[in-house]
Amino acid sequence: MKSRYDIQNDILDIVLKGKSTIDSFTSLRLNSLQEADHFLQSYGYNLENPIERSEVLGNYQEALHFIRKYFLQPENPDGLRLEIPKEISTLENLRYLFLMASRPTSDPKTTYLKNWACSILKVMHTIAQIDKDIRSPYFPDIQKQIFDRFYKVIHRNPEGQLFLGEKKEDPLSVDLVSFETKPKKSRDSIILKLLHKPENVAEDIFDRVGIRFTTLTTFDALRVIKFLKEKMIVIPHNIKPSRSRNTLIEMDPFRHQIEELLTRMDPLEIEEKELLAKLEQAATTPSPISNNPHSSQFYRAIQFTARQLIKLHNPIHDEIKELKEIAKQKSFFRELSPILERIDLKCIQRDIRFFYPFEVQIVDHKSAQENEKGKSAHSQYKHAQVMTALERVMGGLRDFMN
Repeated sequence: MKSRYDIQNDILDIVLKGKSTIDSFTSLRLNSLQEADHFLQSYGYNLENPIERSEVLGNYQEALHFIRKYFLQPENPDGLRLEIPKEISTLENLRYLFLMASRPTSDPKTTYLKNWACSILKVMHTIAQIDKDIRSPYFPDIQKQIFDRFYKVIHRNPEGQLFLGEKKEDPLSVDLVSFETKPKKSRDSIILKLLHKPENVAEDIFDRVGIRFTTLTTFDALRVIKFLKEKMIVIPHNIKPSRSRNTLIEMDPFRHQIEELLTRMDPLEIEEKELLAKLEQAATTPSPISNNPHSSQFYRAIQFTARQLIKLHNPIHDEIKELKEIAKQKSFFRELSPILERIDLKCIQRDIRFFYPFEVQIVDHKSAQENEKGKSAHSQYKHAQVMTALERVMGGLRDFMN
């Protein structure tokens, strides 16, 4: 009777309050191999299927390797001084891993194995999310389509000055210090990023495709935005509002100043050179603040996430269509022809189309130099990210260190 009314607080927190399963050590309550099987099938895996069983075993082995590399000493000097128990590292039937994670914490030994099982399952869950992103095979084409829109408007003048614009005399053109495109994230980087994100799903990584502008002045950073919008390289309607960040320019006082200065331009009270100097002076930086717990509060940049509609041609559609035509004409296809006729091309997309996110970052030269040193160093950012992931995945094991 009691079990009828016992609703786990941990489950309620996940379903109703936005807590992540990565932060939970008690959400599984499986009491038998049959229940473990039921859970796995509900998740999406059938261990009786040799292909799916091999996939789960592969995720398990990758999770063990990842934990040793990033969360344990000596690979990570700040990691835990622990070794993966043999009871877990030598498992062949992974149903038992789920049972270990479900054990009541009756004694230290059981608690120790339970926490280890939970930690490994959290990493396995993250790996599964990455592997099931159906857009991953198209990534080179995605990168090319997004980057090409930008490469077309990046040029150098005869003196070697890099600029954003179709022509140097274009009034919208902006001189640049550098233009960079982000290389593909490594698999480990994606796993780490997901392990410190509450959502923990691969679709929520928005910066796999990244673009970075470095301008000569702070005001030029805003002119880059103007160019991208005016030339429709970036469509504002496809920007994800919750991903926009500005730690480069305090906008309210700047808006007030630019409106006042522009009104003085019409009656020629101020020349363009003086206007630009005053606008640069008005482009002051905001007070130190960061919405990202891993970023330095002193990091200065404008960044936003936009989406682009990716269009890919599906070669299988054309090949099957050609086979169907040949089958009608060639007698040696007689046995194959009925099978091909049953294939409805309406079920095979000729073109694959989907929106894909990309991140744009804009920073002035002075801020870029400051971002690369001291508290804003990228290595410190990555280390903080690792330690946050370690705490979320392995926090329950800290008490067991010698």
